[in-house]
Amino acid sequence: MEPDGDPEARIRDLERPLAQQADASELGTRPYRPAPSFDGSGAQYRHQDVPGYAQQPPWSAPPPSGPQWGSPYYSPPQHVVRKSPRLLWVVPLTVLGVVVVAMAALFAVLVARNAEPGTDGPVPTIAGGGGRLDTPVAEPREPRTVEADADPTVAAGQSLSVSGIDEQRSVVCAGGAVSVSGMRNTVEIRGDCAVVTVSGFENVVTVDFAQSITASGFDNRVTYLSGEPQIGNSGVGNVVESG
Repeated sequence: MEPDGDPEARIRDLERPLAQQADASELGTRPYRPAPSFDGSGAQYRHQDVPGYAQQPPWSAPPPSGPQWGSPYYSPPQHVVRKSPRLLWVVPLTVLGVVVVAMAALFAVLVARNAEPGTDGPVPTIAGGGGRLDTPVAEPREPRTVEADADPTVAAGQSLSVSGIDEQRSVVCAGGAVSVSGMRNTVEIRGDCAVVTVSGFENVVTVDFAQSITASGFDNRVTYLSGEPQIGNSGVGNVVESG
């Protein structure tokens, strides 16, 4: 029997294109078309579109995103961080600023400590953890001078020196020499003197009689009560006059 006369062979031939079209419709590669109708002649096929069936869009594979088969050697793309050259100057500038601020603070502390009164030297403390000791205040020392005795007498050929600060003295002169020095001293010389010498600052001297009077220093005043002595005046602001 010929193949065209075998009904089972014809049915298989008709089912083959139907299966292929169904596979193509599931994959989306081509639109679905209904199976051709057989008119019994075995030579021609007629295809009829099913009314109301919308064509499906062609299938396209999604873009690849990573390894498709889960490769163990795959790693996500690394993000390369590029260092800006401006950032390289930030660290040294910051360190320099910190150093400058620290030095300024140290200088301010040293200046403040030196400005405090009574902190020029170390303050002694009591051994064993006690409190601070009161630092003794050194009193100013007056210059040591050789002072004359009360109402001394200066004979001829002798000399006497009267000195000090803010002192009041009285001297008896019997032909000797008297020298007055120091600051702001008040001296009274009674009797007759050969020589009277005054120096220093702001001394006031009164002489009964003297053959010679010499004044030096600053702002000294000498008054003689009698006679006409030989006067020598030097320095600044000294006055020698008759009283």
